[in-house]
Amino acid sequence: MEDYPQLTEALSRVVSRLREDSGLSKRRLAMISHIDRVYLLQVEQGKYRPTLNFIFWLAQGLGLSADELVALVEQERQRLLNAGSQE
Repeated sequence: MEDYPQLTEALSRVVSRLREDSGLSKRRLAMISHIDRVYLLQVEQGKYRPTLNFIFWLAQGLGLSADELVALVEQERQRLLNAGSQE
């Protein structure tokens, strides 16, 4: 199944940025989010499309609601699409 345009990359960028801005290591964010550290690493690398559960757990670990996290991902996705259309 093909990915929604730029979604995996947008999610990867947003998760990495939010984690770094929070001053959290991957290990610490995984622990407080109750998710597997390797899975988080692979999502940040754009290797996996996460489950809905992952989004909810990750948002909670970052101090956000799931809809806030999804909105940030959508903003980044739109930015990537707009940047790609200008090339």
